[in-house]
Amino acid sequence: MVSNDDGSIVYFEDTQSPVLFSTQEIAKTPPTQLPPSREEDSDITPVAFWGENNDFPQQARKTKESNPDLVSALDWKARALYGGGLKYQIRDRITKEPLTKGEILKNDQFKKMVWEIDQFKFRNRHYLSQAAIDFYDLQNAFPQLILSEDRQSITRIVAMEAEDCRYGKRKDNGDLVWVYLHPNWEEWDNSLEDDKLSKVKVLDPLNSYPEDVKALRGDTLRYIFPLSYPTGKNYYQLSHWWSVVVSKWLPFGNMIPEVKAAILKNLALIRYHIEMPDYWMPDRYKNWMSMSDEKKRKAIEKEFKIINDVLTGAKNAGKSVYTTFKTLQNKEYGGWKITAIDDKMKDGALLADSSEATIKVFSATSIDPALHGLIPGKGGSNRSGSDKREALNIYMSLITSHVDIICDPFNYASWYNGWNTEEIETHWYTQQPILQTLNQVPPSQRETVIEDNDAN
Repeated sequence: MVSNDDGSIVYFEDTQSPVLFSTQEIAKTPPTQLPPSREEDSDITPVAFWGENNDFPQQARKTKESNPDLVSALDWKARALYGGGLKYQIRDRITKEPLTKGEILKNDQFKKMVWEIDQFKFRNRHYLSQAAIDFYDLQNAFPQLILSEDRQSITRIVAMEAEDCRYGKRKDNGDLVWVYLHPNWEEWDNSLEDDKLSKVKVLDPLNSYPEDVKALRGDTLRYIFPLSYPTGKNYYQLSHWWSVVVSKWLPFGNMIPEVKAAILKNLALIRYHIEMPDYWMPDRYKNWMSMSDEKKRKAIEKEFKIINDVLTGAKNAGKSVYTTFKTLQNKEYGGWKITAIDDKMKDGALLADSSEATIKVFSATSIDPALHGLIPGKGGSNRSGSDKREALNIYMSLITSHVDIICDPFNYASWYNGWNTEEIETHWYTQQPILQTLNQVPPSQRETVIEDNDAN
């Protein structure tokens, strides 16, 4: 038998009895928090700046919108995380097997619980898509939990717009206490007295026990439940895709359309070089030597126009040009000479560079290009169906940590609202698609999503 110092937790090492016992009083010693660094506290404002000028979310979204590949990639990731939507299971706490419909129908308590959970899910149906977009755009999300008037249940989970949210500076012990909200941080006057500034208390996901929060009579009914994927930052985590900006690949890719547009705008699209022999005009016009310079110019333009009209225009396609040439003692004099000019743009100038920049965007967002379809460039292809299937299945198998993060407010609500007991637990997740080959299952059973019973 093993126990801790105060005997609140006792564990029997006997492998035949893997049971964990604990007293009703929970050990509430919080984990160690580091105080803010001098650099973080150097700013005199009470709000932790997000970016050097407190405008990183706005700059990130503006940067994202400048590149169609990045817009599509981040949207794809958000939709992949959403998958088949938000789901839940009421399952046995020991075996983790979901309760059957028969077990639920036979138990009035379970039937009532299903009714409460379904209402809760419907009220908060917009949370998942909004939070997923903020999560991948900015690597941070700010769900707001709203309690009932008696504080005994969480009734709403709303994803606040991440661009509007800023953390208050950490306390001396390292705790985050407030999230400040402002509709336009560029207009903020650095004062807490700003009429448009509001604040919401932060709920520590690791240390805010439901029973303690319920006991805070007279306290706020609104809390921010902060979410982020750890990237080594203190206040705001940095989006992985930002590396494609720092590495200059995104600005390079964005520059390519401008360069091509400038080339097309400024390039004289000359297709043919037409050379007239010097004897042509004196032979054609017998009074050539006595003609005025103006008449000579107009006569030359007339001759060139005849040739130009034949060489240009779709209606002249396939026509032939006939010219004559002189001979002297069986020696040919050169006639009209028409030389086609090589058009460098027809060879796909800059397409290889565009392809490389696009691949870098996919790399920064961890998306296999096979999932995105055609890649620009001479060597681009749609890839095979097997490439797409395996790429999607691999990707979906690696986003469990993201699913756990985005669903954490709902799983916290399961504890808070009493949907978890010693016998059962209510587990939230997103239903993820799994692609199969056609020969794995008969046509009548082919599905792109797994059954709820097999979700875990």
